[in-house]
Amino acid sequence: MRRRLVLTAVLFLSLCAFAQDALRGYAMPLDIEPVSFSSTYGELRHNHFHAGLDWRTNARSGYALHAIKSGYICRISVSPTGYGNAIYINHPDGTMSVYGHMDRFRRDIATRVREEQYKNRRYKVDFELDPSQFPLQRGEVFGWSGNTGSSGGPHLHMEIRRSGGNLPLNYLASGAYRVEDHQRPVIGRVGFYAIEDSTSVPVVRRLQMVSNPDRFKGTVAVSEKFYIAIDAVDHMEGTNGRLAVERYSVWLDDEKIYDFKVGDVPYSEGRYFACLVQQGEKGHDMLKTWCQPNNGLLYKVHAVNDGIITLEDDQIHTVRIVVADCFGNSTGCSLSVKRNPAIKVYGASDFSGAVAALWYMPTLYSCDGMTMMIDAASLNASAYLACNRLADANPDAGVYSDVWSIGREDIHLQKPLRLRLETSRVPDRLKDKAYIAGRGSQGGQWYVGNTAVEGGLQASCRFGTYFVAVDTIAPTLRPRVLDGASLPANGRFSIEAEDSASGVAEFDVQMDGEWILSQLVKGRIQVYPDERHRSGARHTVEVSARDHCGNSSRVRFHVIY
Repeated sequence: MRRRLVLTAVLFLSLCAFAQDALRGYAMPLDIEPVSFSSTYGELRHNHFHAGLDWRTNARSGYALHAIKSGYICRISVSPTGYGNAIYINHPDGTMSVYGHMDRFRRDIATRVREEQYKNRRYKVDFELDPSQFPLQRGEVFGWSGNTGSSGGPHLHMEIRRSGGNLPLNYLASGAYRVEDHQRPVIGRVGFYAIEDSTSVPVVRRLQMVSNPDRFKGTVAVSEKFYIAIDAVDHMEGTNGRLAVERYSVWLDDEKIYDFKVGDVPYSEGRYFACLVQQGEKGHDMLKTWCQPNNGLLYKVHAVNDGIITLEDDQIHTVRIVVADCFGNSTGCSLSVKRNPAIKVYGASDFSGAVAALWYMPTLYSCDGMTMMIDAASLNASAYLACNRLADANPDAGVYSDVWSIGREDIHLQKPLRLRLETSRVPDRLKDKAYIAGRGSQGGQWYVGNTAVEGGLQASCRFGTYFVAVDTIAPTLRPRVLDGASLPANGRFSIEAEDSASGVAEFDVQMDGEWILSQLVKGRIQVYPDERHRSGARHTVEVSARDHCGNSSRVRFHVIY
């Protein structure tokens, strides 16, 4: 047995050494000094984690991107969302590097992408390549940095992956690059939450939010059982970014009761980061010590009593928090807490009429033409879900069913629920124009879905406010160029495409009767003519669009390119 343990330990250390060796010798992806980041690996992002590094590019696009090691381009993806223009490079050491939000590809790569787009007649493409097509040497340029996809500003999102691309590595922590960092993380807020977990459905109540806890001198009154949530960020030389904390540790007096280290997180487990976050708090995400049961990251957590602190006396106790970055810089704070027996988590009538949804079982609830269906293991923890009718149907105001508030928006779902609403108030002539609409807390509505079921409509959604609406108006198309106008040197032009009800579902752009590359972003269709269209002659452009309820429109105009 002892020999087996020794061999296992040796194998584990060998694998760790191999992983460290594989991450050595990487070139810089950008020619920018000094290196700085706007986001790092493991940043809490409400319902997922950040799987790479966001390299800052001085708030502009157009920096040359270099292969960090020799290899070949194995995959290219282009999308108006997500990583936008992205390239994936396989390396002989078994790793893959990913470069997202690119502005443009090298000319030969761009030509291959354009071929794929025209073959599939769509802007969004995602395809794989064999090793012979685009081999790359370490440091070779393959494109330029940008701001495409779901990007909040010009930067490079870069990942290093292992296990066939399914395991994004925390490569800064693993030593892939030497970066100076002597700044400690900062603890901005600590929240205290009473919890009653003696039944199958736990109940939580916020007690107190302490800002600047390192300067707090008072004593927090807590219930017999409570947990805490921590808003902490890391800082680094050369950047004002709010970077990720690598490790959170909590003590009650002299006993460590909670410890979480990010490490490497497979994509299959990334959704569980929402289980770590205290939902419903405004501002930056806060890591909570309460370990909810449907959390696939619990193997990374050491927690006493699932991270719930129990005080059995009325003495003053000390809660100490220490957070650290991936370079070992750490900071801490201590807060005094005292049990107050008068604190009640909830009253006897607080949850009358609410549905007790158990996380490990499916939940089905129906009431007056509304049905809510939640699959097992969709909730992070069991919860009381209120399903309230906010208003009656009012067809004259465009509301063709009762308005329902389903659950609470601060409760996270790992899988969407299925909502059914009856359509008995929708006239037969409008049945095919009906859809389920969502309504925001500040007003406004949006399309959710319109799958027909017996007696109504069904859609997948999150918790929120919903009702049945009708859309009979086609999208509005407005060219951004005058009829007969000359195009700019790059040939690009756009058409405003708006549909204030169910939204644009499909569109098509033709030039001289042939399909042309275009994409829809934020209510505007961007068109991309190329050398095959340049002639200095007059071209006929036809644009069509259809919304989610089948209403369609078309516009025709001319341009010179």
